[in-house]
Amino acid sequence: MIVGIGGSPKKEKSNTRFLLEKALAAASEVLRTAASKESTTLLLDISDFEIRHCTGCDACVRKKPCPESAHDDMPDLERRILPADGIIIAAPSYFTSVPGALKDFMDRSRTMKMLDHQLKDKVFGAITYAGLRYGGQEHVIDVLNRYALGQGMIVVGAVGSPVKHGTFGSGSMQTDEGKWRSSEADALAIDASEELGRRVAQLVMQTNGSEG
Repeated sequence: MIVGIGGSPKKEKSNTRFLLEKALAAASEVLRTAASKESTTLLLDISDFEIRHCTGCDACVRKKPCPESAHDDMPDLERRILPADGIIIAAPSYFTSVPGALKDFMDRSRTMKMLDHQLKDKVFGAITYAGLRYGGQEHVIDVLNRYALGQGMIVVGAVGSPVKHGTFGSGSMQTDEGKWRSSEADALAIDASEELGRRVAQLVMQTNGSEG
């Protein structure tokens, strides 16, 4: 199963969520074609879950459950993520970094690291979108990739056209002419996100011993 995590505080008219949907659809097609069965993907929106801030209590370091998990939705989110073979996180650039709601998830997922590296070896890909042409996209991807490396995941990039597609899904609302658009009109961002989705699915199949 490949789980997509939408890191935007909003779902309606979310550019990164749209690109994540494209990536998951492409991944689903690869899995369905190669495995000759219905593919399994799941999209989770961070905005649907209440996630409290990490307080730095270090309970997880002492191999104890996070005390905040008794009061929020983090256990439900963990339950949905842990069975995944691959994870794709899509996050908009909020002042050149990830939104606070997603950062809360990242901080709180430290428990999964401390309790026997529960996210290790999962195939990981990242997607981002920004308002400005140069709006911190690469920094957001760096934050997400470093997070995945810290969890022991396998970070991958797209392998489409070397002169057309980037290594991750990315784009901007601002065009080269200084006008504005949504990600639905950003063909390169869509292509790159789909390439990333396919790549994650291909690596998941290889990891699981399937052809592809």
